[in-house]
Amino acid sequence: MTTSLKQKIHAMLFGDPSTFQAARIFNYIFFSSILISISVLVLESVSDIAARYSEELRFAEIFFTVFFTAEYFLRAWSYAAILPIGVNDNTRLMKTGPHYIFSFHGIVDFLATAPFYFQMIFPGLDLRFLRAVRMLRVLKLSHYNSALEDLYMAVYDERNSIVSAVYILAIAILITSCFAYYAEAGVQPDKFGSIPDAMWWSIITLTTVGYGDASPITPFGKVIGVFTAFAGVCTVAVLTGIVATSFTNQLTRKKVLFESHAREIIKCGGGKSELENLRKTLNLTPQHADALIEKIKSEDY
Repeated sequence: MTTSLKQKIHAMLFGDPSTFQAARIFNYIFFSSILISISVLVLESVSDIAARYSEELRFAEIFFTVFFTAEYFLRAWSYAAILPIGVNDNTRLMKTGPHYIFSFHGIVDFLATAPFYFQMIFPGLDLRFLRAVRMLRVLKLSHYNSALEDLYMAVYDERNSIVSAVYILAIAILITSCFAYYAEAGVQPDKFGSIPDAMWWSIITLTTVGYGDASPITPFGKVIGVFTAFAGVCTVAVLTGIVATSFTNQLTRKKVLFESHAREIIKCGGGKSELENLRKTLNLTPQHADALIEKIKSEDY
């Protein structure tokens, strides 16, 4: 009875909305709750609205906090359910509550509600800080999209290259800020009066932001500014290229993995549901999956 209930809740919280009606209904409610709760947090920052509708906003925040708290504990409890995954019915994985609690989604779900209880325990905490932390609730949408996880994996896979690029960026910041300090300190002591002050200008120039609150006015300083801006464009291009290449490599690996497992599923007489579960596990688009399946079938026949 308990195991059956746990699997039903697991299917509702983690299941495929196209297969389980309960999962589809919960996803609609869950998605709407996230958007409305974020809107409530935003409206709380408007003093006129907060003063006029303080009771309504407070009630809404309590309601959504209770809802997300219950959802968090149900996810942790039902995560231990044994459900079939992988390429055949014999492949199963025992998942336990702690695995969810310390996973990316578990940490995000915890941070989405923790500030409310911290405020109850420590009433003197800065409300603006707590409101900012509660805005992390938007990350709960990652339950429906793996973009953040893909970004993390892209950065992690290319961590050595990114560290090298950041090292070059740090050297560029130090050198350009020293030259800018030498060229501008005498005429703009308020903006380039020290190397740390010049570093602010160097950072915003190298990152191609260019706020305009500080800029060189001496001939030598302008030359330094040109080289700094050029170096910034190159650095951003390098970092962008590293991450973009990693994203492409991830997609390629997913396609190879899908093709390998899909070939085994088709060989063993598996159905469309297993292929669809595999596609969603690897987060491939239906177009990519269909193309690979057609390729496998054409090779076999």
